[in-house]
Amino acid sequence: MHSEVTVIGLGAMGSALARTLLQAGLRVTVWNRTRIKAEGLAVAGARVAGSVASAIADSPVCLVCVDNYTVANSILDGDDVAAALGGKLLLQLSTGGPQEARESEQWAHARGAGYVDGAILAFPPQMGSHEASIIASGAAAAFDQAAPLLKLLAPNLSYLGARVGAASAQDCAVAAYFAGALLGALHGARICEAEGLRVDEFCSMLSDISPLLGGDIRHLGAVIQAENYYEPQASLKTWTAAITRLERHARQSNIHSGFPEFASSMFRQGVDAGLGAEEVAALIKVLRAAP
Repeated sequence: MHSEVTVIGLGAMGSALARTLLQAGLRVTVWNRTRIKAEGLAVAGARVAGSVASAIADSPVCLVCVDNYTVANSILDGDDVAAALGGKLLLQLSTGGPQEARESEQWAHARGAGYVDGAILAFPPQMGSHEASIIASGAAAAFDQAAPLLKLLAPNLSYLGARVGAASAQDCAVAAYFAGALLGALHGARICEAEGLRVDEFCSMLSDISPLLGGDIRHLGAVIQAENYYEPQASLKTWTAAITRLERHARQSNIHSGFPEFASSMFRQGVDAGLGAEEVAALIKVLRAAP
């Protein structure tokens, strides 16, 4: 074998992973469907493989980082690839869901390969820095083999256990929070625009109070885990009044009302279900009841 690790997929993130590993002094083989993306890495010292199978055969560890599991499966689907995988470790860092992770682990094991599923919680320029995080799951022995490599990419490495779908499940959960927070921030920006306030100052304020917001999220998790909703800091009814006010403001200001209408509907469902006097985290009960 010519390399210590192979990187398949050289988009923005895959290229950042390969470059970080090269900068750490590792011998790296790369492969991409569009060969031109590998040229810069070749200049940096990477070996460019002519095929997926030869790329996998070149290293004991194969790291895959493409758009999603469907793309990854299409790349890895071939008898020559299956033959090359025997005895190797497959690190899947593409985006997907927990069921896809379980299926990918079964597929890898059937071909004699170890498997670790991971999710990157960082942007490409952050890879290799203390800002980068990776969460991973899979068999403990496979993770132990992968950990030194993953820590080069993201010093903040968390192992979520042997259940291979755990990393992608938590990644989905983080995406859910990010989507809600981003939409909330964008709607807040539209409120500022409608009222003649500076959007940059509003966003800076959100950044300044982020420790407070983080504390609220930590409290939310503790309340749900303990199933103790009955000593509210602010009741669901109180929160519902505040969220409903956003819906009214959107109509009065003639700005897009989709986000506050959705939020108001969810909160009202909680009050209508008799949860108004409980902690706002009690909304989880509404979500649990959904089909």
